[in-house]
Amino acid sequence: MGAAKTVFKTVIVILGILLILASFGAQVAANEIDSRVSEDCEDAVGSIGEIIGADEEQCQDARDLRDSLRSAFLPLMVSGCLMVIIPVSSTILGKNDD
Repeated sequence: MGAAKTVFKTVIVILGILLILASFGAQVAANEIDSRVSEDCEDAVGSIGEIIGADEEQCQDARDLRDSLRSAFLPLMVSGCLMVIIPVSSTILGKNDD
């Protein structure tokens, strides 16, 4: 029973670390999209193209994706941290029931 519990805790911690890395990846991707939007969509030519519809709504789609990625950062970070802290703290505090 103790080995299965250790394996389960290890898997949970690994998943938590992956969620933390995914949150940073989402933040980096959102920043990259933001820089591309500011380059391509928010200058004079991009604004005119967006108004007349020449960009085929790509600028708005990029803004929506950027906002979605930014809103995913905090839930990913919090859930990842909890998935790392809870098993590790229970092991350190000696509250595991072997």
